[in-house]
Amino acid sequence: MTGMAGCLDEIGGGGGDDFVTIATGGTGGVYYTLGGGMADVWSDELGLDTSVESTGGSVENGRLLAEDTEVALMMENAIHDAIHAEGDFDEEIPLQALHGAYMNPTHVVVQEDLDVETFDDLEGHSVSIGDLGSATEMTASDIFEFYDMDYDDVDAREYSFDETTDAMIDDQLDAGMYSVGLPGPAVDELFTQADVTFVEFPEEDLEAMSEEWDHYEPHEIPADTYDGQDEPAPNPGVLNTVVVHEDMDEEMANDLTTTIYENIDRLADVHQAADDFEEYARESPTEYHPGGESALDDLDL
Repeated sequence: MTGMAGCLDEIGGGGGDDFVTIATGGTGGVYYTLGGGMADVWSDELGLDTSVESTGGSVENGRLLAEDTEVALMMENAIHDAIHAEGDFDEEIPLQALHGAYMNPTHVVVQEDLDVETFDDLEGHSVSIGDLGSATEMTASDIFEFYDMDYDDVDAREYSFDETTDAMIDDQLDAGMYSVGLPGPAVDELFTQADVTFVEFPEEDLEAMSEEWDHYEPHEIPADTYDGQDEPAPNPGVLNTVVVHEDMDEEMANDLTTTIYENIDRLADVHQAADDFEEYARESPTEYHPGGESALDDLDL
C-alpha cells in the first residue's frame, strides 16, 4: 500500500495517542478511497500519524476494532451483529459511532446476454457473493434467504470487488454482488468494459425486505450513474457509519469528527459519497461516542 497519508502501511494501529489507523475495505471499493481521504485530512489538519488498512470489509473491520485499530467504516447490518454478538461475531464488540456516513446500494450486476431479470432468476448461475468477512456477503445471505434460496442454488464465489469485476469482464462469472457507495470504482470499471445490467428488485420486495430487517431501506441507483445505465436501478440500501472503540479518548473522538466535517468539501473531492455525510450524520444504528456526539452538537448537525 502506498502513501495516502502519513505512514500508510498495512498495519494494525495501536501506536499511541498520535497514531490512527482506519480499517476500510478492498481497493475496488469506496471505503478504501474515502478512508484514504479521511487519513489525509487527519494527518494534515491534526498532525496525526495515520494508516489506511485495506481489509475484507465490515465484518473484519469490527474485529479489528476489538484489537488495536482506532477507526473503521462499517455497514449497519455488520454493526448490529457486532454489538449483539450475532452472525459472524462470537462476542460483543463495544463500538460506538463518530457519525453516520452514506448509503450503500446493493449492486447486483449480471451479464446482459443472460436470461436474468429478477434475483431468483440467478438460480444455476455463477454468482460472486462478496469477499469473506465483508458486509456484501452478509447482505447476500439476507437476500438469498428473502427469496427462499441458499448458496447451493447457485455457483457461489467469495470474490472481492476487484476479483468479481475481472471475472465478469473475462466472461468467467455470470453475476456479481457489490454493496458499495456511488459510484463504486470496481462497478464503474465493469460497466465500462463489459455488457452488463442490473438485476431488478420489485418495489414490493424492497418494502418487504425493509420490514423484515430494520437495516435495509428501499434505495435507487440513479440512471447514468454507470456507463450505459439508462434506467434507475431500485435495490436494498444499507447505511454506512464511521465507528470507533468505546475506549477512544473523548477529545480524540471530537477532533476526528470535527476535522472531517470542517473539511467535507475536500473529502468530497476524493469521493462524492462524502457529500452525504451531513445528511446521515445523526442516523447511526448504534450509540454515539461522547466525543463524536459533542462534535456533532457543536457543528449543529
